[in-house]
Amino acid sequence: MPSVKHKIPKESHDYPEISRFVVEQILLIIRSAIEGGNNKIFIHTNLRRGLPLENINKVAGPFIEAWALEQFETIVDDAGNRFDLIHVESGRRLDPFDIILQFRRRRDGSAYVSANVDVKATAEDIKTSGRSPNITSYARIRSEYIEDPDYIFIVLSLKHRVYAEKERDNGITK
Repeated sequence: MPSVKHKIPKESHDYPEISRFVVEQILLIIRSAIEGGNNKIFIHTNLRRGLPLENINKVAGPFIEAWALEQFETIVDDAGNRFDLIHVESGRRLDPFDIILQFRRRRDGSAYVSANVDVKATAEDIKTSGRSPNITSYARIRSEYIEDPDYIFIVLSLKHRVYAEKERDNGITK
């Protein structure tokens, strides 16, 4: 019977601290965008009835993902930003992540830390929204941890609500 070699990943001693740091920075960035009023996405359509609200969660996901990417890109454009975000990269189709973020650490040995972010959109005004999100498979993420025991994978779940108003002059809903 052939022998099987098991690779046992061993994360760095400061992995929990690094992971907390990344999560806190992401939360601060998103919270800052929301509190600053930068959390609105305007979609104008020529459909008189507006967007089909019963399926809005299918439409909203790519918009929410693009919004999140732009928030991180805006931060990284300021080289001296308070979040120590130094690089943002969009994932490609079929990547296990939507966005890669790289932060500068100002302490001990590791100077930089990367986080792989999977953005999920959940409609606040649809009761069943978010119950079965399309989350990256555990097997794909697990293999990333085997290759890099300090791999950081974060699911960023953003709630949204749709507001619509009808224009008086042409009757189009926006």
